[in-house]
Amino acid sequence: MALLQAARYYVLEGDLDRAKSFGLNRAIFYAWAKHYGPRYRRYGASLEELLRRAARRRPGERCPEGFVDVLGECVQLSKRGWFMIGGEEQTPRDFDREVVLKVSRLISWDRVWEAAVRYVSRFPDWVLRDPQRFYKLVYEPVRDTFFAKLLRGEEPEPPRHIAERLESLKRAGEGAKQLGLDRFMKRS
Repeated sequence: MALLQAARYYVLEGDLDRAKSFGLNRAIFYAWAKHYGPRYRRYGASLEELLRRAARRRPGERCPEGFVDVLGECVQLSKRGWFMIGGEEQTPRDFDREVVLKVSRLISWDRVWEAAVRYVSRFPDWVLRDPQRFYKLVYEPVRDTFFAKLLRGEEPEPPRHIAERLESLKRAGEGAKQLGLDRFMKRS
């Protein structure tokens, strides 16, 4: 998860150090949510709690105070610009220790990183900028096979049905003209 999340951020934003911070941050968050989320979710929040939550959000903002929207997700940033969870920064050095070092024991990190960037680059921005689409269309199809394919000397690719659907949507979008509201109203 950390690898593909970092590649996602890098492809869209072009900043390798922040990509490493983002990748590790999202991997930690989703691992926590998968393990603890449903059991620890509070269902009957008091009126006071609901009002406090609403007060932390400014009108028109999706994220509570202290959080920023990055690629469709509310995340905390440290004063130094790294992504945070529970008051702890996830730095590029942490990513190198937690991800790069472990991967490098099996396969060249440069090869893995380049393959991840190539793989993620095959998807349109609208997929990469949406957390749910990223998970379902980019991450989930290769989560169990990405490294195995690299170790066999193969290139990880999107499943055929997903690639064909995305290509079909791209072609449909290229042929469609978007009318402005005023032109649409004149046609009605």
